[in-house]
Amino acid sequence: MKKSRFLIVFLAVMSIFFLASCGGGNDAATTDESQTADQKTATLDENLSGAALLSSLNFSYPNSLKMTTITTLADSLDTTSTTYTKGDNFKMEMEMPDVGKQITIYNATEGVTYQYTEGQTTGISFKDQEMSTNLGDLDLDAGVTSIDDITDVFPENVVARVETLNGEKVIYIETTENDGQNGTVEMRMWFSTKYGVPLKTEILNNGTLAMSSVVTDISDGDIADSQFTPPSNIVFTDFSSMNLDDLTAIPEP
Repeated sequence: MKKSRFLIVFLAVMSIFFLASCGGGNDAATTDESQTADQKTATLDENLSGAALLSSLNFSYPNSLKMTTITTLADSLDTTSTTYTKGDNFKMEMEMPDVGKQITIYNATEGVTYQYTEGQTTGISFKDQEMSTNLGDLDLDAGVTSIDDITDVFPENVVARVETLNGEKVIYIETTENDGQNGTVEMRMWFSTKYGVPLKTEILNNGTLAMSSVVTDISDGDIADSQFTPPSNIVFTDFSSMNLDDLTAIPEP
């Protein structure tokens, strides 16, 4: 997928931490029973585990996908986000406590990312080719992490096995990274075998749960192209020439 979509995740995560400084979901995910003709559930060999299991998987992803996710940061901030993907287009609506709905749109045809707050008349935008920060250095992936993203980089000793989550067969993946400065970071993800995206995620820092997310609704019905066009009554300031590394240095008003 396009590198420009890395920015979407960066902005979303950055917004959470910025707004948290200013300022448990339901584990049962309901899924749309209808599948598109070209989408198929992965064939699972439950006798396999680890890298062998991940290498054996072959997913076919829906062209359009809508997900609602509840994310909790360190048991102190809950956010609800809804993501829409269609081809290379992406949209995220994030409900922030005491702040409102933050909306990020990536329009693949224009090659532009838009971000604004619902109810306000101004926002910011970024063009793909004019970003002065190397997005590859952000170590982020596309708007919605897929199991293929994980299998592309998994270590040979990755923990992976077939489990059942809320009555559905899922791929459980666990990775651990030791950082001399920050200690041990452990990530646990439960991937849907129908959609190939995580239905549940946990990140632990030195054994303490730092972030968790759970998908409460997911469907693969068609999404209108208008979802990826920003409102015409919003004036966007073009931040394309600004280095993302400088964003955290913007003084508060």
